[in-house]
Amino acid sequence: MENQARTEQAEIESREFHLMAFVCLAIVVLAFGLALLMYPAVFANQTSQHGASRIAFFGFCALACLLVSYIVDRQVMIRRLRRQIATDRLEASEALNRASAELLETLPNFNTFEDRLAMEFRRAVTANLSLSVLVISIKLRSGFSEPSLALSALGDAAKSISRRLREQDSVYNLRPGYIGVILPGVNHVVTKKVSTRLVEGLLDAAGANNRFSFDIHSISYPEQTSSAHDLELAVCGFLPEDLPKEMLASGLKTEA
Repeated sequence: MENQARTEQAEIESREFHLMAFVCLAIVVLAFGLALLMYPAVFANQTSQHGASRIAFFGFCALACLLVSYIVDRQVMIRRLRRQIATDRLEASEALNRASAELLETLPNFNTFEDRLAMEFRRAVTANLSLSVLVISIKLRSGFSEPSLALSALGDAAKSISRRLREQDSVYNLRPGYIGVILPGVNHVVTKKVSTRLVEGLLDAAGANNRFSFDIHSISYPEQTSSAHDLELAVCGFLPEDLPKEMLASGLKTEA
């Protein structure tokens, strides 16, 4: 996609250059032809009364040269500004990608998730509260399998999820392409509403290019499980048992 955008940009610049060359050539041809027609009338008679005509003739030639120079200078300036804008956009995009990747790296891992889940379960049992867990699996499209683009997409997904949660909720990077969410005090009914909000946010994060698809799985206590062990087993059931080493290294999960 990036190569296609560059090709289109190069084609636009090429067409603009051809148009500028055509305009300059047309001005030169018209000015030269008009100068040839004016020359005999201006220089055939050497009397002093034709001094004003000669000044007008040279002024016309100078004006034609200035017009061509202006068009060329304007086109050069436009191309320079366009390249500067493209460079600024690229730098801004890279900065956003780095920020998204850094956000993904700062998320707690599966070990922290296990500790927090056990703690929240004990609290839920003691206070007779509900506890829900979400597992969001994210599958990248094949066009976004490049590591930098993939990390950016996963980071944007994690950012979208975090923005639509409460302050007491927590987000975890369980596996490459799998994000876990602990929702203290939330029952199965409210979990469905939370999932709906997350779906809206993830669709926005995926963008018009549909960078990724996703599935949201939920498990709740006490409606669906009765112990912390069962809750953890249910969460692990949504996760892949084993991933290729290259996926674990790059943090990617792609979908053809």
